[in-house]
Amino acid sequence: MKKFYQKYHAFFSYTFFGTLASTINVLLFYLLETKLAFNYLLANCIAYLVALIFTFITNKYLVFNSKHASLSQSFKEFCSFCNVRFFSFLLDIGLMFTGVQLLSLYKTFAKIIDQVICGILNYFFSKWFIFKTTAKFLPDEEKN
Repeated sequence: MKKFYQKYHAFFSYTFFGTLASTINVLLFYLLETKLAFNYLLANCIAYLVALIFTFITNKYLVFNSKHASLSQSFKEFCSFCNVRFFSFLLDIGLMFTGVQLLSLYKTFAKIIDQVICGILNYFFSKWFIFKTTAKFLPDEEKN
């Protein structure tokens, strides 16, 4: 059982914290769009950015246990994270637009579907690109 947990620790942690980030994203979207009457795309952008910051911090320290401790290393990791997540952001906006404008889905329901799709894709981007390969781009003296 211990080997199973060790092998899938990152997946379970990512799922837990990803669910929290998605919950933050959906709840903030709902609050901004429904209660504060923000345009749904603007509410989506703000909610995405808040969840992005939460996700970076939890992924770095609690999911993938990144060893990059210096400010310059962490900044490069954050830039890599944001670059990859930019594509996720475009997908997020596209899914919301498609769900609301083209499929006439309830906005919060479209947001939930959007979060499931983006969450699955983001796990693989984070695991295979951001937190494993950033060290390859650092000078040798910063890798340790």
